[in-house]
Amino acid sequence: MASYIILVALALVCVVQAQRPFYAGLSPIGYPQTAENDLLSNRFGEDEDQPIEARGDGNLINRFNAMPIDNQPFWYLNWRQYNALRQRPQTYPQRPNSFINRFRK
Repeated sequence: MASYIILVALALVCVVQAQRPFYAGLSPIGYPQTAENDLLSNRFGEDEDQPIEARGDGNLINRFNAMPIDNQPFWYLNWRQYNALRQRPQTYPQRPNSFINRFRK
């Protein structure tokens, strides 16, 4: 009976240790912090907030905005949705890990 308890305890220790490999380090893995780079943000020389498909035609965009949403072209609606996502990106904060923070001092 004692050998079964030892075997179960060893199996439990192996399962717990396998959750994070030793070579992954002690810190959480995430995206690296990079500097803001605006070199490629305006490569077409246009300062207006328009899709590339409009080719700088402000009248075309004004006509699309005057149309009902169900008559607007799909690429324009798609561009507006993606532009809204770029303006307010969805981020998730990392939860602190009590197992890792225990060893840092």
